[in-house]
Amino acid sequence: MISDGLYEWFEKYADKPCRHRSNEYMEFKEKLTRHLLDILYEFVPETKGRVEYHHLGTPLSEITYLTSFRAGSYGTKCLTTMFDEVNREWTTTPHTSISGLYLAGSDAFLPSVAGAMYGGALGASAVLGHVGTIRMGYALLSHLAKGLREENPKLTWYQSMYVAFDVFLNT
Repeated sequence: MISDGLYEWFEKYADKPCRHRSNEYMEFKEKLTRHLLDILYEFVPETKGRVEYHHLGTPLSEITYLTSFRAGSYGTKCLTTMFDEVNREWTTTPHTSISGLYLAGSDAFLPSVAGAMYGGALGASAVLGHVGTIRMGYALLSHLAKGLREENPKLTWYQSMYVAFDVFLNT
């Protein structure tokens, strides 16, 4: 299970090292753990009584183990200097100076989950080329349209592709 917690909730405990924080901190972690498990049991009742291990990491865990900026679990601090002239060769591009070697994920675009997602698409597009990228996009839309037709059999192929394209652009 993954959930977010605000850094501000834990900031007052940041002055103590990991495993040496107050009882108040541990009680807060336990309260959050119980709350998250209650949500799990509500939505997936068959898991109740079957959870053998759980551990709650907090934003302070992110700082300790990932040295992330203000506990950002999905990326590093983004600065406008990433776009300076000196960085243009590697920022927001899947291409490298080595023929046939491409970057993907956050290395090809920007930090964070969204950056990694877009970077994956950029990397795939670089490898596939223009025609391959169009074919990949068509395949994704066709898959989405097929699911829409299964949900609503009255949709024609054209209608489902139109709706799929609209969903793709607006989500």
